[in-house]
Amino acid sequence: MGSSSVTGTELETRVHQQDVLSRIGSRAIETDDPDRLLEHATDAIRASLNAEHCHALEFHSDTGQLRSRVETGPGPTLADPTTLSTTPDSYVGYTLCASEPVLVSEFELEERFSAPASFVDRDIESALAVRISSGSEPWGVLGAYATEPRAFTDRDARFLENVARLLESALADGESKSKRGGVLTDKRILETCPVGITAIDADGRIVFANEYAADALGGPASDLPGCVDEESWRFAGPDGGAVSVSELPYTRVKRTGEPVTDELLGITNDDGNRVWLSVDCLPVSDDDSFEGAICALTDVTDRKQLEGKLEEILGRIDDAFCAFDEDLRYTLVNDRAEELLDHSEDELLGNTLWEMFPEANDDLDVRESFETAIETNEPTSYQHYHEPLGNWIEGNIYPSDSGVSVYFRDITERKEYQQRLERSNEHLEQFAYAASHDLQEPLRMVTSYLNLIDRRYGDELADDAQEFLAFAVDGAERMREMIDGLLEYSRVETRGDSFDLVDLNDVFADARQDLMVQIEETDAAISVGSLPVIEGDGNQLRQVFQNLLSNALEYSGESPPRIDVSATRDGDEWRLRVRDNGIGIESTNEDRIFQVFQRVHDTEGESGSGIGLALCKRIVERHGGWIDVDSEPGAGSVFTVAFPVANR
Repeated sequence: MGSSSVTGTELETRVHQQDVLSRIGSRAIETDDPDRLLEHATDAIRASLNAEHCHALEFHSDTGQLRSRVETGPGPTLADPTTLSTTPDSYVGYTLCASEPVLVSEFELEERFSAPASFVDRDIESALAVRISSGSEPWGVLGAYATEPRAFTDRDARFLENVARLLESALADGESKSKRGGVLTDKRILETCPVGITAIDADGRIVFANEYAADALGGPASDLPGCVDEESWRFAGPDGGAVSVSELPYTRVKRTGEPVTDELLGITNDDGNRVWLSVDCLPVSDDDSFEGAICALTDVTDRKQLEGKLEEILGRIDDAFCAFDEDLRYTLVNDRAEELLDHSEDELLGNTLWEMFPEANDDLDVRESFETAIETNEPTSYQHYHEPLGNWIEGNIYPSDSGVSVYFRDITERKEYQQRLERSNEHLEQFAYAASHDLQEPLRMVTSYLNLIDRRYGDELADDAQEFLAFAVDGAERMREMIDGLLEYSRVETRGDSFDLVDLNDVFADARQDLMVQIEETDAAISVGSLPVIEGDGNQLRQVFQNLLSNALEYSGESPPRIDVSATRDGDEWRLRVRDNGIGIESTNEDRIFQVFQRVHDTEGESGSGIGLALCKRIVERHGGWIDVDSEPGAGSVFTVAFPVANR
């Protein structure tokens, strides 16, 4: 595929620009109308360089003015001949005198020259232009222009130079040149044309090959095999199979008298290398007598290798893959896509997505995903239930200059598993709620009778019996806290409020106020920075802050608690950090503390159900975030809570 330093995108661009040069070269041979040639060339330049405007300005030495010969692009013309200046301090005048392409990334920052007033009025920001010469004299200027700041590349400059060289020769031949005389005998345009040009006489002999053709064919015309139908060329068709002499472009042109265009042909040159050429072959006749043919050759070996590599890659991709043009017509389909869509490549190619799958157009998620990808040039994704086959499809859309590429896969099993999991979670939540709710009544009865025994008979009980009774009452109270916690945990998804914009500064202030007694009793110092506004459930977010602060206060050790709360943005996330100076946690327990009913500190006098951090984790995950802890025994803990940045 050529040098390993050339990326796929660069190679595609180079191949495309070679194709454009080939078409312009063919048009230069076909037409005797310079304006039509210039119009074709400026259209092709504008499309290839993704520019809004392109024009060819012709220099009139008698008036010293540059006048617009041809211009393509939207809206009014850029070139008003009464305002364009040819002095060296003007842009077009500077280009007219320059021997190299002139690139402008932003006119506002340009110090070499000024921009024409018409450019400023049309919001032209960037430009690339070259001089077109006629012998030693300037013919004019060829330029491409963009309304957004951009840096045209050296490759773009070489491409525009090649077009200018081709136009120089074509224009120099005059607007009324004879095709036969101009093509077969005047070699100036042929030699300078930046595509391969060969002249073949009526006997099939190659009588001329310019430099580009000689490079592709393996040598100058004098060193090439005598006839175009020599078996030594080992001609091959697009599929690599041998092509008979009767089907060669030259032979068909000679037989039918009609041009053959855009024919892909493989040859084996004298070096033994397979070269792929895009061939345009035109007959040359005199009074209905076949005189020979002119063939324009574009070396598309890189493109052929790129296509082969692409097919190889697509064959190895497990995902289905489809490529679409700007009208969402299928242009490429791999084997997995044929299988998944239940249509062959032949059935899909050339048809639009909506023609083949009208039900997809009715799916708002699918339609908006494609529209957004094309409008924003950003990747999007979607999930779609394909009713005819009864399967779920997940697609990822990647836009490009030529359309979009879509990788998609069958996620039916995953979707069904998610649905089973959701149903299972609902059943578990219902069970947890029912179980914890039903346990409340017998637990209240146990607690009530233990308290009744204490009130009536406490004074009559021995010391160890009173201690046993106290243990029983404390255990019942712990059980009540655990049941309350389990109820709360089971209701995170089902009983939570809908999301709205929530200012975490207000949420934190409420949580702090709820713990004010504990804060004063422990002589705690709490500092807090500015906190963000996120989308969420304010009540649940208050529970998160309350549990984190409560833990920091309770497990502070001998020293008064010191707690710092801060927030920073990291890409699409807000990361909140709650830092304390407490007793810390062993690293082996950092995951365990977020599990239900797991307590890692059993210090006497410390309360807790072992569900607070598990509740925090579930609430944070409901909000699309995550929570973790970084801690060291005796050195405090840092809890990090991440939330998505609000989209509104």
